[in-house]
Amino acid sequence: MENFSQSQFGPFLIDVRERVLLRDGQPVPLTPKAFDLLAALVAQPGRLISKEDLLQKVWPETFVEESNLAYNVCALRKALGDPAENGRYIGTVSKQGYRFTATVSPVNPANGGQPSSEGTAEIGREAFTGESRLSILAEVNEEPAPPRRLTTSVPPDVEKTVLPFLRQDPVRRYQTIADAKVAHEDLDADSSGTAQRHVPPRSFAFSRRWAALFALAPVLPAAVYFAVQSRRVSSEPLRALPLTSLQGVMRSPSLSPDGNYVVFTWTGPKQDNSDIYVQQIGAGSPHPLTSDPSNDYSPSWSPDGRTIAFLRREPSGGKSGVWRIAPLGGTERKVAEIQPRLAMYRPISLAWCPDSRCVLVTDSPGEGKWDAVFLIALDTGEKRQLTYPEGQVLDVDPAISPDGRSLIFRRDTTPFSGAFYRVSLKANAVPDGEPVRLTSTLSAGRPAWMPDSREILFAARGALWRLDARTRGTPTRLPFVGQDGLTPVVSRTLDGRQRLVYMRSFADGNVWRVDTSAAGVPASTPPVAAIASTRSDQIPNLSPNGLQVAFLSNRSGESEIWVAAPDGSNADQLTSLGITPGFPRWSPDGKLIAFHGDPEGRPDILLVSSRGGKPRNLTTNMPNGGFPSFSRDSQWIYFTVVQSGEARIWKMPASGGAGVQVTNNIGTIAIESHDGRDLYYVERAERPSSVWRLPLGSGAPVKVLDGVVLGTFDVVEGGIYYIDRLSSEAGVQVTGR
Repeated sequence: MENFSQSQFGPFLIDVRERVLLRDGQPVPLTPKAFDLLAALVAQPGRLISKEDLLQKVWPETFVEESNLAYNVCALRKALGDPAENGRYIGTVSKQGYRFTATVSPVNPANGGQPSSEGTAEIGREAFTGESRLSILAEVNEEPAPPRRLTTSVPPDVEKTVLPFLRQDPVRRYQTIADAKVAHEDLDADSSGTAQRHVPPRSFAFSRRWAALFALAPVLPAAVYFAVQSRRVSSEPLRALPLTSLQGVMRSPSLSPDGNYVVFTWTGPKQDNSDIYVQQIGAGSPHPLTSDPSNDYSPSWSPDGRTIAFLRREPSGGKSGVWRIAPLGGTERKVAEIQPRLAMYRPISLAWCPDSRCVLVTDSPGEGKWDAVFLIALDTGEKRQLTYPEGQVLDVDPAISPDGRSLIFRRDTTPFSGAFYRVSLKANAVPDGEPVRLTSTLSAGRPAWMPDSREILFAARGALWRLDARTRGTPTRLPFVGQDGLTPVVSRTLDGRQRLVYMRSFADGNVWRVDTSAAGVPASTPPVAAIASTRSDQIPNLSPNGLQVAFLSNRSGESEIWVAAPDGSNADQLTSLGITPGFPRWSPDGKLIAFHGDPEGRPDILLVSSRGGKPRNLTTNMPNGGFPSFSRDSQWIYFTVVQSGEARIWKMPASGGAGVQVTNNIGTIAIESHDGRDLYYVERAERPSSVWRLPLGSGAPVKVLDGVVLGTFDVVEGGIYYIDRLSSEAGVQVTGR
């Protein structure tokens, strides 16, 4: 069969050589990536193509978020005039990928542009035929012929294992995937002439033989697993075996140098406080190292195995201490104190120097300056700055390669997204040259070096990835392990193999509803889950007419803005930008939704129609922007601008234009009163803070209340709803204005 460059489906003709799509002979405009996506789908009609394969085909040399794929699929469907999720041309297979569902025929230009009789994909051909509906139904329900009737080379035990997959009678099929897995393992063991046996923990390995540790938190009970691969068959998929099962939240695992112990934080048997625990892999129970009432986090085992360093958050919440302790316990020693700016948004991490004489952390260089990477000497507590971010960025999650020649860190443009950078090091961890950017902007966790000092591992898009830190290139997803993975760490065992530890965290947050008869009146019914999915749904905002809710959700794989009815029905994804959006807010007339995101690698305010469409960036001519809200007449948008390290409230016309500073003192989230006379704002969103009232006509700001957590307040007629963790009964409170 000839390899023609033209193919026809329905009224369309695609020419991959000339890169043109025609509909009834007229060009159909497509972006380059949308055309590449269509070409990839049409090339394999009827076949399910995974999201990973499509990302590699359409963006072969670039690491992009999965939402870029979803956005181009949506654009392609609109161009084909078939916007339905499973329409005539492109079908969606939930959480897996896409399938081109139309009949595709190769076109021979030498044949007058008519479809070729060769190679026509029979998509849409009836799978079952018959003279009547009854005969077709009989064919559908007919039990399949045993495989040995088709070929005598199929062994009886293989046929026995395969047949339940083919059975028409549901009772005769495998009832669960676990049943199928057991049958496959039994067949595998029988074919090798050996019975299944338990693989001791010390035989687990990484690279060709991996070992992985999962901490399932926070919605499900925490559990620890090993993902193991048999020595007998090197290509066998990895398997996860339970190691521990703990109630509560586990975070930040780190391996001992010999790979036999793991240190991590756990909220403990009472689930009341985060402390440091050590667990021998494959034996025993977790042993507590700390018991201080403060929050201990980010433990890290020294390369020489003698010390565990960790961070302890001070009661005020703004500062953290750098502490050290022996792996067997004993006296804790405070080494230094740090005060990074955005520690409350995402916990910072701590890493060791290869010689075990110093640690790396993120800290603020001083008033009005942005967070940078610092080296702290353990014996003196002396700090030395290693990176010098310029502009509105923060350098976080540092890690030095085992050979001491490279420093990896993430340069964040927002609290939840940034790009990885590498800087070469001379002796004594002295930077040698400027940092080199390795990735595009992404929402990723802390990096971990492989023992070869060449590759790094990191978590992003609900998986674990590896990247050559010297040549950059495209990150590669780790197979078989890493779903919902976070904070990977690698260690080489005494016998020369390698072991991987990471945390698996699956959060299923939902939007809840409380009904009251009037503002300030106690709830008339218990809270109920209003908007729920199997993923995270959060940061809701009710439309002015009460008929819709805008919220943030990653139910499509990426965090995007969604709208739905208050009961969760009619959910519709409003954005497909892959920019980690947040804080959606309705305009009082219900026509627009404002939110913040980082489409240009920095915080900005975006505006989108409540019916959907392309978002518009309002703050391209401002230093930055975040936490938007509308004035009561829908004419203005209030937002925060950070300059010289401090946040102030500004406003600008909703139609666009010049910004005007509103507050002189610190302010992060602002909401206008119902009568439009006052502006209420909270000082900070990253820690408990005060709410102030500023008369919009004239007058000085007045403090209204203290202790509002994470900026969670809203202004209604006659009062303010807020969340106060410091009150005697934690929860939603209300106060008069």
